Amino acid sequence: MNEYTFMSSSRSSSSSVRNPYGYHSNTNKQVKNTSSDFDYDFGGVKCKCDLPAPCQEAWKEGTLDPGKRFFGCSRYKDPKRRCNFFLWADPTYPERARDVIKELKFKLKMKDEELQSAKSEMNFVERKMSVLNEEVDALRTEMKEASTMLKKKEDGGCTLKKMVVYFVIVCVICALFK
Repeated sequence: MNEYTFMSSSRSSSSSVRNPYGYHSNTNKQVKNTSSDFDYDFGGVKCKCDLPAPCQEAWKEGTLDPGKRFFGCSRYKDPKRRCNFFLWADPTYPERARDVIKELKFKLKMKDEELQSAKSEMNFVERKMSVLNEEVDALRTEMKEASTMLKKKEDGGCTLKKMVVYFVIVCVICALFK
């Protein structure tokens, strides 16, 4: 297991060793390499407040090196109590990596916008479908009512037809016997 020590950013300390990323720190805390894929344990870094400095990722808009890890004061949200400690944990990205990350972030933003647009369109279509389903249900109800009324008229019409037929037969019989 390799051990590395952060050293002063002024590089004035001759007994200090570079960290695994080539950057220096003003804390003399050790960093241990825990695996071969550069997953380092930065638990020993402290800020000027003598509190553990959490390792975070820079994703703020306009960041030169998005995704780059850094240490900062754990009281960063309280401007009256924070010590403004800041230290990059990762090296500066090459220009090409910055361009690729910037392009990927842009593409991700465009895909997110497309997704939001598709979701809005889907919501509109779902609302429209709901209104159309209500109209279809109302038409089905009207159709059932009309069908019921038609059946009643047909049943009533058969009786009327029978009466007309009987009347004609009676008229014909009466005419024959006169």
